[in-house]
Formats: sequence, C-alpha cells, structure tokens
Amino acid sequence: MQNRQDQAKTISNNIKSLRNKLGWNQSKLASEAGITAAALSKIEKGETRVPTIVVLNKIASALKVQPFEITGEEQQNLSEKEERNREFYRKWDILEELSQDDQDLLKGMAERLKSITDKK
Repeated sequence: MQNRQDQAKTISNNIKSLRNKLGWNQSKLASEAGITAAALSKIEKGETRVPTIVVLNKIASALKVQPFEITGEEQQNLSEKEERNREFYRKWDILEELSQDDQDLLKGMAERLKSITDKK
C-alpha cells in the first residue's frame, strides 16, 4: 500500500493524463464532475491532498472511468447498484450541501418511492 504522498501523486498523474486525453482543462473537468476548480487544482498538484471517495467517484464518472483507474489500484467488480450510486452522486452532488436532517428526509422519500415502484 502506498503512503499518502505517493497515493496523492498517483491520483494526480492519472487524473491529469485522463483529462488531457479528453482535451479538457481543469475548469471543464471540475464542471463535469460537480466540484470546484480550486479543489481539482489542489488534487492535481498531488502534494498530499487525496480526494474523498465521493469526490473521486465524481471525477471518475466525469472522465467515464472507474475509480481504480485513477487510484492505480486493482479493478473492482462493481455491482449494478454500486454503479448506479456512482452515477447518482455525480448528478446529485448538491446533496452533500444539505443538512443531515434534509438528507435523511430525502432518503426516506426515496425508500418510500422504491417500495411503491417495487409493487408494480
């Protein structure tokens, strides 16, 4: 397992490489991933900042790759549910800005909706 600094550098290099292959600048990737350009810039500097799993998933989704392709880890077989969750977080990043009570309220609504649709 890599130390934090090596891990940050690997992630940084992989994000930059994948971004450049798409012909995107940092601003474009940040926008597509739903994160700030400043946050992406810090991640791409690769000094010590390792993104959270949520941010990593957003970046991976925007780049249309799996997170392991950014972290340099071995491939993981994601379930369909995990894949949907990754896409969900990319599209609904505003949820992170909600209070825990509001997040719990939305989760309850989603669970009720799921139970209704499961019955059909």
